[in-house]
Amino acid sequence: MKYSIIISFSILVLSAWVQIERTNTIDDTFTDRLSLEKDEVFGATPDVIVGVIAAFAVDHQNRVFIADRNQTKVHVFNFHGSYLKSLGREGQGPGEFAAVSPTTSMQIQDNLLYITNFANSWNFFPDRAEVFSLGDLSFSHSIDLLAENIEEFSDQLKEYYPIRLYPLEDEKILVKYRRMPSDYKEEKSDIKYVVQDHSGIIQGDEVFTQQDRIQLVYFVRNAEIPYNAISSFPFFKRSLFALSTEGHFVSAQTDEFEIHFYNLNGSLIRSFNHSFEKQSLSRRERIKSYENGRSSLGDGVAADMIREADNLPETWPALNDLLVDDENRLWVSTIVEDFEIYEWWVLEETGEVIAKFEWPRDKPIGEIQNGYAYTLEKEEETGLQSVVRYLIKMD
Repeated sequence: MKYSIIISFSILVLSAWVQIERTNTIDDTFTDRLSLEKDEVFGATPDVIVGVIAAFAVDHQNRVFIADRNQTKVHVFNFHGSYLKSLGREGQGPGEFAAVSPTTSMQIQDNLLYITNFANSWNFFPDRAEVFSLGDLSFSHSIDLLAENIEEFSDQLKEYYPIRLYPLEDEKILVKYRRMPSDYKEEKSDIKYVVQDHSGIIQGDEVFTQQDRIQLVYFVRNAEIPYNAISSFPFFKRSLFALSTEGHFVSAQTDEFEIHFYNLNGSLIRSFNHSFEKQSLSRRERIKSYENGRSSLGDGVAADMIREADNLPETWPALNDLLVDDENRLWVSTIVEDFEIYEWWVLEETGEVIAKFEWPRDKPIGEIQNGYAYTLEKEEETGLQSVVRYLIKMD
């Protein structure tokens, strides 16, 4: 056998059984009730050059914070797109960044901006966060993400490392841990969430566990030096997670249109689902797409992995993104027949559908608040990236 499939299992911590509310497919009267009107662009200006954007965040004043991988700093723009200042610089001191990487994340809570950071530029997981005050945009303090008392939880968190944080109230943070195994022979893998204080101390037991992404592991024999190629493909299911404005955890698996809400103790509050027709998945078409396109795995490796996979799913997942706006509405992107777009559903937290609209895949929506949607876009001619703000218009 040239490959194996890493599949993890959901072990959600529940203290009560809750009936799932089932909702039928919504008719087309909800389609196109919402539109996005381009309003402002945040990017390179005469005052600043913006390189590769790793992440961005938006505060209550509609100021936009952009983490720049090339310059290892965070650019700040006002409501009108004018450059204000930069936060941090390359370094390993307080308020400095060893690296800004694709895994860098930014979150805002209680007038503070949290930015994940690394102890050094070659680290593969963020082990601290730099916190800045939104009042005067000054550095506030650093937080150790790798828990100081992690040894007390060795049975649960052995070989797990922090990858993201979510600020909570009362100077608490929810830290997302992923397992970094020494080999890829084990069949189980998952994601764990724990609550820590700003000194890095875990508060109580883990909150709950999600299934991790599925990965194919393929032994490449025809290379100069044989090696294991490991990749997670977009047609495998994965976990989605968001925080509501009420501090509830919102969770889903992409293979079904089913949303779950948990309280801070990890207890299930409620769930709802919508029936959704998933798109069929052709092995031949997937192989062809990777044969004709570039892959970081090497020439032909991705196509070979798909060609020899035993358990390729028969359909694409139902969902791709899960966001919560500042009015506690859910924004869920679904995978439809046209692979140039996603069909976004806007729902009340009860599951009631407010609107549906189509949006290009190459303009991913990352933030929704204050009546605006913010996307990450790239200019075709120059290749420059920018954050674009759109006014949300609802019929």
